[in-house]
Amino acid sequence: MKTDKQANQPLLSEFPATSAEEWRDAAEKLLKGKPFDKVMTRQTPEGIRLEPIFRKEVLAGLPAAETLPGFDGYLRGTSATGYRNEPWEIAQELPYGTPSEFNDAARADLMRGQNALNVLLDIATLKGMDPDTAKSGEVGACGLSIACLKDIETAFNEIMPEAVSFHIRTGCAGLTVGALFFAWLKKQGADLKKIKGSLGMDPIAVKAASGQLPANISELLSEQAIMANFCSKEAPGIRAVGISSLPYHQAGASSVEELAICLATGATYLNEMIERGMSVDDAAQQIRFSFCIGPNFFMEIAKLRAARALWAQLVKAFGGNAESQKIVMHARTGLYNKTQKDPYVNMLRTTTEALSGAIGGVDSMCVGNFDEVTREPDTFSRRISRNTQIILQEECELTAVVDPAGGSWAVEWLTNEVSEKTWELFQAIEAEGGMDQALKSGFIAKTIGATAKQNEALLGARRTSLVGTNVYPNLEEKALESRIPDYAEVRKQRAREIAAARMELDEASDAAVMEALGKIVDSSGDDLMPILIQAVEAGATIGEISKTIRASVAPGEAITPLPTTRLASKYEALRSASARFAEKTGRAPAIFLTNLGPLRRHKARADFIKGFFQAGGFEVISPAGFDTPADAVSALTESEAGITVVCGTDDDYVEKFADYAKAIKAALPEMQVLLAGFPGDNEAAYKEAGMDDYIFIKSDNYELNRRYLTGLGVL
Repeated sequence: MKTDKQANQPLLSEFPATSAEEWRDAAEKLLKGKPFDKVMTRQTPEGIRLEPIFRKEVLAGLPAAETLPGFDGYLRGTSATGYRNEPWEIAQELPYGTPSEFNDAARADLMRGQNALNVLLDIATLKGMDPDTAKSGEVGACGLSIACLKDIETAFNEIMPEAVSFHIRTGCAGLTVGALFFAWLKKQGADLKKIKGSLGMDPIAVKAASGQLPANISELLSEQAIMANFCSKEAPGIRAVGISSLPYHQAGASSVEELAICLATGATYLNEMIERGMSVDDAAQQIRFSFCIGPNFFMEIAKLRAARALWAQLVKAFGGNAESQKIVMHARTGLYNKTQKDPYVNMLRTTTEALSGAIGGVDSMCVGNFDEVTREPDTFSRRISRNTQIILQEECELTAVVDPAGGSWAVEWLTNEVSEKTWELFQAIEAEGGMDQALKSGFIAKTIGATAKQNEALLGARRTSLVGTNVYPNLEEKALESRIPDYAEVRKQRAREIAAARMELDEASDAAVMEALGKIVDSSGDDLMPILIQAVEAGATIGEISKTIRASVAPGEAITPLPTTRLASKYEALRSASARFAEKTGRAPAIFLTNLGPLRRHKARADFIKGFFQAGGFEVISPAGFDTPADAVSALTESEAGITVVCGTDDDYVEKFADYAKAIKAALPEMQVLLAGFPGDNEAAYKEAGMDDYIFIKSDNYELNRRYLTGLGVL
């Protein structure tokens, strides 16, 4: 009996394989003279030229063909079983300012599929300040406000320490926040050996984002090493050191730049921990990476796969063993491409980004809420984000396949390209003297700035699309209801709470606090963490501990911070200006389309112009086609628009444009007359007839919207 494969052999033999040369010849014939490389290939921001089709031959010489998951440099995963034994952690961020709000959200979401707490801290806590000494706008802003043991008890109330992972992004406040966390664990009677999570101390990322550190970098790296050494010995499931790509992602970095910067940061932290007495294996196993996931689906998969291989290569060069070469990666969907306009499209963006993360093999993930760039999330937006991950795990069955991207000709080729370009940039950063020096010299800012400028140019030309922003804008949408906390009131509430906590201390407790703080001053460093925990137990606050630790430490040298931006922000500014203009005048800025002839002759260009200017918030009036210039002038006058765009075919323009333009200029001399399409050889004649400008596929969409809004007094 023949097998299916044998039965199909005669059929398959009738369709001989096509060579790459034959395929290209056929494609070039269909292009009818257009350049193949210009039309069919695409250059990415990473400097990688993507081909339209990939063949098996690209695997020749690539390491993927000889590797297996869990082996050989970990390109295909750090575990031979992938997610089959342990899926990635669902680690959603809960950006609530007060301990009680945080706890309400945490307990609710942990009962509904989330299995890791991803704790953002507010500005005051990250600065090492108590709520009553911080400014309004710093307390509860961007994350959780905690200052004493009672606060963390409230935030984690009824949460079993050994049942979930705790990931706390501490920035430069690793020692103080770590002391609170370990004091809480001690009070809960938890076995530190069984606790999982991270404390994410990452002073270089703080410097990149804010331009200023609360202490010099050497002091902070020493604090980081103290925390890492303590965790390595006492709580090996907690990784003290974080490396976040968020500041670089939000400044517009490409995937290669993001990865190279993180590798350079990792090399710096490894060096510093080793110099402070840790072994390379212990140091490497204290580091957790946190990558942002951008919109380029395959590029992000390649980035995550390349990260595993490159980190293993780097740790191996330091002398690390096979276990310490395994990277631990968190991922969160990016912010750079998220929009305030048409915000529900963000759900689609985060879904594809989360899929990239899962296929790329992350260890934990946060899917951003669709409204996170506009307001504080509610239960609905949190549920949608959380369920995106649950669906990927439970219904898409991504956990059933080990390295689903493995062997893909395109993905393996792209992974190799990302690896090579990342290593090249990593070496350039090292040549600058490492990450800290590269930030000081402006090398990082200059490198990312060039990419961001290119990204904005592509968006403005609509060669990059943001649905609802520069393409398919919906001017009828209703803005999301605002849910921005009253930070002045939050500060007052938190100041009252910390004052009440201090009032609960008796004279004996006050004495114990003073004694513990005194021990901090005399500490040699190795015994610092137990003393800090003792101080927290006695009632010391984050502010008191921070002042004591850094009493004689100078602040770090200031640099220009990397910009925090979103691609859509400049378009959103245009739309907001148009909306304010409409509120003030009773009408949005208007553009009138002078459509020539029947619908079939003007519709294509009228639709193009409508979408082009609605991106800036214009009301675009598109009437039926006109048969005479007089009819067009009458309707245009009645519309009270300040700009008109003539829409028709090229043949109609040759025959009619001059008559229409002259009639419009005669009746309305101040009217701006634009042409829809490229005038070509007729440009001079059309200008003489009254054409002020023309709009075509290569026009800068953002710049022209800005120019004409300015001309109408909107900006």
